[in-house]
Amino acid sequence: MPDLPYRTKAGEPLLEADHIDDHAKGGRDYPSVMIALCPNCHRNKTHGQDGPALAERLRVVAASLHGRWQKLHPPR
Repeated sequence: MPDLPYRTKAGEPLLEADHIDDHAKGGRDYPSVMIALCPNCHRNKTHGQDGPALAERLRVVAASLHGRWQKLHPPR
């Protein structure tokens, strides 16, 4: 994904795993409610003024990505 603004020293995208609902406050530890974010977006979602609205948008994205992954990897 060339449009990601941050890169590791190896040139890979710099992403952080985020629990859309704060894990420390009881958020579930399931892939369907987790998403990878760049450090600034992660901080904004957790501490920013528009964090709650961003969390709701991310919830939809995470659920969609998880649904697509499940179709490609059905349970055995």
